[in-house]
Amino acid sequence: MRILIFVLLLLLSLTNCGTYLLLASQENEHDHSFSDFIRLTLIDSSIGLVHYWPLDGNTRDVIGGLDLTDVSGTPTLTFDRFGFPEKAYYYDGSGPYHESIAQGPLFLDGTVSSFTVSAWVNGKWPPGANGGQSIFLSQDGGLGLQFYALSSISCTGRLRAFTNNSGGQGDADVSSQCGAFSENTWYHMVFVWDIQNLTASLYVNNVLVSSGKFGSNRPWNVYSTFALGFSPLGTFLYQGSIDEVRVYNRAIFPVSSL
Repeated sequence: MRILIFVLLLLLSLTNCGTYLLLASQENEHDHSFSDFIRLTLIDSSIGLVHYWPLDGNTRDVIGGLDLTDVSGTPTLTFDRFGFPEKAYYYDGSGPYHESIAQGPLFLDGTVSSFTVSAWVNGKWPPGANGGQSIFLSQDGGLGLQFYALSSISCTGRLRAFTNNSGGQGDADVSSQCGAFSENTWYHMVFVWDIQNLTASLYVNNVLVSSGKFGSNRPWNVYSTFALGFSPLGTFLYQGSIDEVRVYNRAIFPVSSL
């Protein structure tokens, strides 16, 4: 039975259907880990999913209808993390990006709901950046996921998720250590806001890299469109690929934290 379920998951994942949110950090570690994995991937990952962009040749939101359009040119289709062509989008850092016509989800302001943002990314860190560049996913200036670099402290190789309030001051800010990650590698980034505990957490490839309590300066400035490959906070646009973007209206944690 276990083999049958594993084969089913493998086939579905190879077709890039997006049936799972988070992968276990180690395979075959314990029996209960496998059962948790099955529960999370086949049941939990569909609960609270309100926006889903597979990015499989188009920019349709197949769940919430918040479709994205080309801005300043057309991002190009590229290979996804499995090596399948035209199953992800590449942003060249020179201008083209994707943005919704309609306003993005307001619950991302951090005041009324927990939420989870999940994306697969493969990008570059900008040289000589000021810390506000290369934001690959954003909603207005209030929410961002980023390939972070800051030349003044010789920091690069850092993955970051953050929020800003309407006054421009940082609220939640969680990131890896400098130099923790490499360019041109696919990473699964998951940013979780747990409103019950006022806790923000960042997971990379199912591993918790940063978490903290943040409770002031809300609401965040998210009263605008949702974008991939761009943020109004930065001028150095993201250079890299994005795939399988999901937004949930609840907190979802990796298997390893259950």
